[in-house]
Amino acid sequence: MNAPIPQPRSTPQFYLQSMLAFAVSAAGSGVGIVFLPVDLWMRAFLGMSLLFVITSTFTLAKCVRDRQEDTAMAEQAQYYQQLPIWQGDQQVQPRS
Repeated sequence: MNAPIPQPRSTPQFYLQSMLAFAVSAAGSGVGIVFLPVDLWMRAFLGMSLLFVITSTFTLAKCVRDRQEDTAMAEQAQYYQQLPIWQGDQQVQPRS
């Protein structure tokens, strides 16, 4: 049995695209809220709501990532539990 080889999670281009998409959407929403023709307290409420949505999204992404890592670690533990161990019937080679 060979140990599984970890694969990269994403390419640098995908990471860059994700960062740019996040920056553009957050900035666009922020600018839209600032220039919205309503009272200041309504803009403040919308701005706080936007910040809450952004932080909640980061928290959810972290929880999903942690759950996937836990699943991967459980699979690795299962794999290593199935590896044969030394039974004591073979002679140990002395180290030089």
